[in-house]
Amino acid sequence: MNLVAVTRLWNEDDIVEAFVRHHAPQVDRFVLLDNGSSDRTLDILRALAAEGFPLTVFQTRSVSFDEASVNTWLYHHAASLGAGWVLYLDADEFVDPSAERRGGTWLRDTLGAMPAGVPAVQLRLVHYIDSAEDDAADLLVPRRMRWRMREPSDTPKVFVRGGLGADVTIEPGNHAANLSGARLPDVPVPLSLAHYPRRSGWHDVGKSGIGWLKILAAGQGQEVLLRSGHYRAPFETVRDRPAALLDNPAYRHLPVDRATMVDQPLAYAGGPLRHTVAEDPAMRALTLALRYAEALARQHGRLVDAVPAARQLVAEENAEREMMFEV
Repeated sequence: MNLVAVTRLWNEDDIVEAFVRHHAPQVDRFVLLDNGSSDRTLDILRALAAEGFPLTVFQTRSVSFDEASVNTWLYHHAASLGAGWVLYLDADEFVDPSAERRGGTWLRDTLGAMPAGVPAVQLRLVHYIDSAEDDAADLLVPRRMRWRMREPSDTPKVFVRGGLGADVTIEPGNHAANLSGARLPDVPVPLSLAHYPRRSGWHDVGKSGIGWLKILAAGQGQEVLLRSGHYRAPFETVRDRPAALLDNPAYRHLPVDRATMVDQPLAYAGGPLRHTVAEDPAMRALTLALRYAEALARQHGRLVDAVPAARQLVAEENAEREMMFEV
C-alpha cells in the first residue's frame, strides 16, 4: 500500500524539518508544493533530500488564494504515482496515533484496515498552543509546545483513497473530498492531527496579516472572505491598534489555562533536527511580510503592464476625486 503525503508549504522553515522527520517512517513519498517561500524552507528540503528522504518538491508563486484547485492538483499527482492513500497534511499538522497504536506502523496499519468501500477517512485536529511555559530555546516545535486543548476541534481533515478517478476534487483546507460534485463519505479513525498553527505571537501576526492580504488579492467574493475570516481580526487589530497586540505580553506569550488545556506533548517519531536554525520571531515576521508585499506589488505591476483593461481601471481609480469637506 503506497502512502503519499501531500502538503502545501509557505515559509515553514521553523517546522518543516520536524514535519518530514516525524512522518518519514510512515509514508512512502512526500509531494510538497511550495507557494513561493522567501525563508529557508526550500534550502531545508534540499538538505533533507540529500539525506535520502523521498521528496518531490514543486513550486508555484501565486500570491493570491487558490486552495481548492491546488489541493485537487495534488490529489491527482499523488494518484499518478500510484498512491493507495493520499494523506493531506499541512506542515503544521503531525499525525498523532491513539495511545494503543503508538509505535510501529500505526498509520499504515490504520489505513490498511479500512474496508475497500471506504473512500476517505476523517481525522480531528488537536490544537497545541504556544505558551509562556515553553522553552523558547528548543527548536523542535512538537517538543517545545507541550500544551494542547483538552478537547479536539470540530474541524475535520481528510485522507483520501487514491485511484478514485478524474472527477475527484478536494475542498479548501482539506476538510472534505468530492466525487462528481457529491461529497465523499469519510470514516473517523483512531488518529488525530497535532496542530501547531501559532508558534508565537509574532508568528500569528505575520501569518494573519499576510493571510488576509492573500485573500483580498484573490478577488473571489464573499464566500472566500467569510471562509478565511480568522485572519481578519488580528490583521485589523494590528493595522488599527497595533499596541493592543504587540505591546501585550499575554498575546506574545499566552498564559496556560489549566481548565481547558493539558500538558501532553506529541510522541514525536522523527530524529534530531540538523538544518533548522534559531531566528528572532519579530524580525522574521517583519521580513516575511515585506517580502510578500513586494511580491504582491510586482504581480500588480505585471497585470497593469499586460492587461490594458487593468491599466484603464487603475487610471480611472486614480482620477477619482471626492469632496471631504470645505470651509
